[in-house]
Amino acid sequence: MGFAVVLIAIAALVGATIWVLAPAEAARTEPVALPKSVTSAPSLPHLAHDSGDRLYLTPEASRLAAKDGLLPAGIKSIIDTTGQLKYGQYKWDTVGVPPGKLKIRVDLDRQLISVFIGPHEVGTAIIVYGANGKESPRGHLPILGKTKDYHSITYDAPMPYSLWLRSDGVAIHGSEVTPGHATNGCIGVPTEFAKRLFELAHKGDIVDIVGDAKAG
Repeated sequence: MGFAVVLIAIAALVGATIWVLAPAEAARTEPVALPKSVTSAPSLPHLAHDSGDRLYLTPEASRLAAKDGLLPAGIKSIIDTTGQLKYGQYKWDTVGVPPGKLKIRVDLDRQLISVFIGPHEVGTAIIVYGANGKESPRGHLPILGKTKDYHSITYDAPMPYSLWLRSDGVAIHGSEVTPGHATNGCIGVPTEFAKRLFELAHKGDIVDIVGDAKAG
């Protein structure tokens, strides 16, 4: 039962619920407090240690999060969003993160993109994605190329900082990220977030797109 509670709490950290974490002024060397409704659960392993804007997961919390599909395997830290992100918002923090392999994960069910350098999350944002009939692809997709300034002729729409995922034009790119907005299969992210990701990503880097969600 304790493990299930930890997974719920980690889900809150990656945007799946509206629970808010402990206040920023709490002692930064102590384990992050869980929501009051679950702090009494027996045998709770520590969730994470707060270090400013970053939360360091214990090995057990990381394993459980990966098992439940909340995070890729082996993640050691995630960005503290101090609550659920809103449409158009993003967080980006590379301070203190050592060089490592870039990993990009898109979770359609939670409408989130997460960017990792090695085992550390450095960026996260709310996304928009493909609507019924033009669903976003799922799978393990390599970046085929990059275009900084692109305008879709087909849809007469700007696609700044495009990272191409398929030959039919599907990409991660800067977009209007608002409630009810959908794309024609692309993954739309806030434009400033797209710029930061564009600067970091290279051809051949892998984007994992997971989830069963279909925009209405």
